Amino acid sequence: MYRFASSMDQKRSDLDDQLKEYINEWRKQRSKEEDELKKLKEKQAKRKVTRAEEEQKMAQRKKEEEERRVREVEEKKQREIEEKRQRLEEAERKRQAMIQAMKDKDKKGPNFTIAKKEGVLGLSSAAMERNKTKEQLEEEKKISLSFRIKPLSLDGMGENSLREKAQELWETIVKLETEKYDLEERQKRQDYDLKELKERQKQQLRHKALKKGLDPEALTG
Repeated sequence: MYRFASSMDQKRSDLDDQLKEYINEWRKQRSKEEDELKKLKEKQAKRKVTRAEEEQKMAQRKKEEEERRVREVEEKKQREIEEKRQRLEEAERKRQAMIQAMKDKDKKGPNFTIAKKEGVLGLSSAAMERNKTKEQLEEEKKISLSFRIKPLSLDGMGENSLREKAQELWETIVKLETEKYDLEERQKRQDYDLKELKERQKQQLRHKALKKGLDPEALTG
């Protein structure tokens, strides 16, 4: 009986040892799997960070490229505006010189010389103006006004200074209206002179046709 009990204790002890060994082996395997899983997660996290950095760099490159494109378009637009402004300034100087020459000429009395100005491809200035779109004319008007009309500086001006400035502006308006009236009157005189000149030319052609024995209107066409 004692031997049987001793044998059973030995078997239980052996089973316990086997169970402990199995449990230890399972723990080692589990620990190994957990380490591998941890390394895999760390690797995935690194790849995710790397991918996020690459996407951020790509987004930054796209942003810089878009900003560069917008900047180039804006610089080109500014260059075109500046070139147009310079052309308009030159045209304004010529216009002012022409107005002054017309004023000087008016002082010498009427004349029947009709100046004929032609632009590109034989078009007159008036025809060229008519061929411009409404947007082009509006843009040129804004640019022209930007350097013909200087902005008012009223900061720090008292009541008397404001009155003087208002009087100065009123005198400028009167002067411009006077110049406008003079130009309109001169245009009327030119139209009348041109009409009279054409009539004289017709009379000369009729006289010439009669001398040649032709119909009076033969040469007027």
